[in-house]
Amino acid sequence: MLMPRRLLFGCAAMLAALASAGTAGAKPLVHAIPADIASLDPADIRGQQDQEIGTNVYERLVRMKFNPKPDGTLMADPVEVVPELAESWTVDGPVITFKLKPGINFYPTGNPMTSEDVRYSFERLTRIAGNGRNQAGIAGLFKAEQVEAVDPLTVRITFTDGDGKPTAVPVALTSMKFQQFAVIDSVEVKKHVTAEDPWANEWLKKNLATTGPYYIANRTLGQQLELKAVPNHWSGKQPAFEDVVLRIIGNADLVSLIKGGVVDYAAEGLTGRQYDALAAAGFPVLHGETPSILRLHMAMDKEPFTDPKVRQAVLYAIPHDRILKTALSGRGKRQICLYNAEDWTCTNNYEKYKADLNKAKELLKEAGKTSLSFDFWYSTALPYNSDIAIIIADSLKQVGITANLKPTPALQLLDAVRARINGVDQNMSGMLLNEGVIWLNDPSTLTNLGLVTKTPTAGFTNWARFSDPQVDELHLKYRNSSDKDARLAAYKTIQENVASSASTLNPAILVGRTIVVSPKITGVTFSQDPYARYIYLRPKQ
Repeated sequence: MLMPRRLLFGCAAMLAALASAGTAGAKPLVHAIPADIASLDPADIRGQQDQEIGTNVYERLVRMKFNPKPDGTLMADPVEVVPELAESWTVDGPVITFKLKPGINFYPTGNPMTSEDVRYSFERLTRIAGNGRNQAGIAGLFKAEQVEAVDPLTVRITFTDGDGKPTAVPVALTSMKFQQFAVIDSVEVKKHVTAEDPWANEWLKKNLATTGPYYIANRTLGQQLELKAVPNHWSGKQPAFEDVVLRIIGNADLVSLIKGGVVDYAAEGLTGRQYDALAAAGFPVLHGETPSILRLHMAMDKEPFTDPKVRQAVLYAIPHDRILKTALSGRGKRQICLYNAEDWTCTNNYEKYKADLNKAKELLKEAGKTSLSFDFWYSTALPYNSDIAIIIADSLKQVGITANLKPTPALQLLDAVRARINGVDQNMSGMLLNEGVIWLNDPSTLTNLGLVTKTPTAGFTNWARFSDPQVDELHLKYRNSSDKDARLAAYKTIQENVASSASTLNPAILVGRTIVVSPKITGVTFSQDPYARYIYLRPKQ
């Protein structure tokens, strides 16, 4: 029987659903999330929720090293890693050899984890077009032949540049900690291969083949996922919360659910004002300057954004201070580098685009467009997106620009964005507001994702259709180069070209990560990939 939407997502429905989740007599940890999972396949991650759950249900050769802070939170080192499925490794120039921990089995199949599982997992990254292939390329892994199963517990990887030349890629080892490098049960996955789907992508979108620490016990599409701790995990350690519910909030009153003790952890779905209200009510509101950056993209292949002066005018009309104060309650800061704020190549050349309505009007006049309009797209999954979009639209109106607000559900927007990027549907245009995270303080990832001309191996997020032959050439030549000075010069040129174009990945606000938790919980983590890690969360003593 279908239930009315308002009832389905109301507080009463939430309480009933959570009462039936978890083990009898034990309250699960409840994490409020804004949208459902699109894919569980590590090689085909689609969005933030996919990445968040992937962090918790899969394991990798190495993991992040977390350091405790005085407030009880844990901060990840941006580079250093510690063993997870690998017990040790040796680095010899472009070659890293991993020794695997013995006695690890996949759940629930019981199949032993071997070097062949690692080799197969990484081969899939090179074979399936998408986020996994991009992340593998950042690390210097382009072809299956680069990964060798030496013996059942030894894996040798030879990293290369884009031309196949063995290269000591600076971010090769630290990249292994990210979700895409999860090790999957190759024996189980191969059972679901078909002629039409030779890498079982469709099966892995909906199923797990993992070593733990959690598995999906129940799932109701559009409502919630219930995770349970893998029994007798190979590590010998069980998480403090053996049951975790990821609850899709919809239009429920999240503040009331947190105050009522129904939701224990939330990092999306709240405005700055709501965080303030919860902090005043005694709930821990924690903020970290992780590289979550709010960006603006303009479809440069369609009017009115075919003229760079129009695009520049829009950037001069963005009221950064008002966004920070009104929509984010002072949490965050203006972002002036194309890349992460701590990226070693930063030129901070977006500093010139300070809010200046007179400059915006002047540029529009030079372009012969004193008035114009366009569609302004953004996801409804994050409530502060609406506040930010309204503030931007109001500022644009003052220079003669009408932004037609297009608030869109997250998965629907993702489908439309991907359709435009992949050339499937050409109807979407105008301007796109989104929040993105690049996990490394290095320019290669963002350039390969959003700046390089769309190809089977690059441009996976190039919604604006930016295309600059010089950018393509410099990135291909220097993305994995060991010549630091030449690489720095190359990415400085790339930043100048992109800032002048003003079309894509325009940084606006370093949003960071704001988390509210139950006063009874500690162990919150902050990391460059800004996701919850349930194994560290625990009840306060």
